[in-house]
Amino acid sequence: MGGGPAGLYFAILMKRADPSHEIVVVERNRADDTFGFGVVFSDATLDNFQEADAPSHAAIIRAFAHWDDIDTHYAGHVLRSTGHGFSGMSRQTLLTILQERCAALGVTLRFSTEVDDLARYANADLVLAADGANSWARAKHADWFGPRVDWRPNRFVWLGTTFPFPAFTFIFKEDEHGLWRVHAYRYNREHSTFILETTEATWRQAGLDHADEAATAAFAERLFARELDGHRMLTNRSLWRQFPTVRNERWHHGPVVLVGDAAHTAHFSIGSGTKLAMEDVIELARHVRRHRAVPEALAAYEAERRPLVEALQRAAQTSLEWFEGTERYHGRLEPVQFAYSLLTRSLRVTHENLRTRDPKLVAAVERWFAERAAAQTGCAVSAAPPMSTPFRLRAIVLDNRLVVERAGTPGAPGLVLLGSLDEPRGRGARVGLRLVGDFAAGARAATDAGVDLLELDVADQPRATLQAFDAARAVWPMARPIAVRIAAGGDADATIELARVLAARGCDLVSLAAGHDPMAGLGAISLSDRIRHEAGIPTLVGAELDTRPDINSVLAAGRADLCVIRPSRAPSLASAMQQPLWS
Repeated sequence: MGGGPAGLYFAILMKRADPSHEIVVVERNRADDTFGFGVVFSDATLDNFQEADAPSHAAIIRAFAHWDDIDTHYAGHVLRSTGHGFSGMSRQTLLTILQERCAALGVTLRFSTEVDDLARYANADLVLAADGANSWARAKHADWFGPRVDWRPNRFVWLGTTFPFPAFTFIFKEDEHGLWRVHAYRYNREHSTFILETTEATWRQAGLDHADEAATAAFAERLFARELDGHRMLTNRSLWRQFPTVRNERWHHGPVVLVGDAAHTAHFSIGSGTKLAMEDVIELARHVRRHRAVPEALAAYEAERRPLVEALQRAAQTSLEWFEGTERYHGRLEPVQFAYSLLTRSLRVTHENLRTRDPKLVAAVERWFAERAAAQTGCAVSAAPPMSTPFRLRAIVLDNRLVVERAGTPGAPGLVLLGSLDEPRGRGARVGLRLVGDFAAGARAATDAGVDLLELDVADQPRATLQAFDAARAVWPMARPIAVRIAAGGDADATIELARVLAARGCDLVSLAAGHDPMAGLGAISLSDRIRHEAGIPTLVGAELDTRPDINSVLAAGRADLCVIRPSRAPSLASAMQQPLWS
């Protein structure tokens, strides 16, 4: 049910595996109806297609526009990053290729046919609900699947253009109404997809809440006249909408299984909707072939596929939140850091991943970061990975950005954060002390003991936090910094407001505690990012980071100033985005 890429591709794979299968694809639209413009695939995804069905893969490859570069238009600059390896093609061309392959294999295709009752397919061994993000099957049988749909606040519209962008292109442009984001990529020699996104406030301020397709296209042509170089915009049901993040408690019930956007959506900023749908059915077909009984096949498919999809959804969520909050970076980050933050926004790409793809960009980021560190500390700093650069807090200069919570940890950290004055301090690093009560007396004792930094842990009570801070600050030497420890995971806006108040009272650092839960760790990084840019205070993030590439990417993107490192406690942040849980 559903004649999009997922439904057609599953039919191909199953008919190819056994020509005796009777397979019917039912689609409500006509064969030549399509909505949207282009689709995009990574090189790795194309390898999966080749293994699954070589003839359709060959036809797809012939229709592709390929690129390795990503261009970021920001603040009058165009920054190019290379080594990314993606391909785009017309969605209609993809559908035509798959329809023709189905016909060649003997699959029955029924277009212009509505499905309003699954009972008519009661004799089918398997019913594939590949009917998209607004799935009729999912809505009709919500009790089977337990759907949850999160409608995101930003507004976006899918347009096309006759301008063939030479690279995957992000454009960030401000006008009198607000900030606009563009995601654009070429899908054949003469055309590109052009997704325009903005906040609801900017969308309304521009009057686009009342615009039809023609008015929207005209607005985009005017705003991006320079970038389009005289080319025109194209429309195809180009309606302003909000993105629905779709999740389901269960993907299958009896012989019915949801796939693609009907089961799960991933934000278009990571370009994985069609990829996910087609890879869903590759895995589903494999399990159906492997297991004799359909219920066993569906259970095995969901058990294997769900963790991978949910990991990609986490990355997509992180990416969409970056685009929802782009205003906090625009005009504040310098061009090279803005581009780096954009490229690493999903947290699946680390510093070393990016170095492998684009060593020149990473070298430029490291030079820029070292220059900023030199200006901030007054020290001579040569280009180095961000974690190796110094950082100043009042009169205290840390040798590097690494923080450990016990002495004797290998790796020469810049700060050792102790739980009591009785703990051994080790050598070389600056010493911090975490106080959990009796803050004034503790601050006096720490002063006498020569501690360099205080961290106050007040159990997340805002009023008590401010009282504790004032008490400690009153007796703590002005030349030495104070940090306040806050647990990530509460009300983010309230935490940011507390950070603003603390900064105004002279707090030097907000320390975000994430605990050992992987999602809390990701949340701590996101909250740290917001606090730095919205409250204007440095942050220390404890998010179970144990790899240098993770730490370097968090620091270089401006998501934190210092990072707690806990060696061998967790896999890398990037792998956590690809796995269901950290170990």
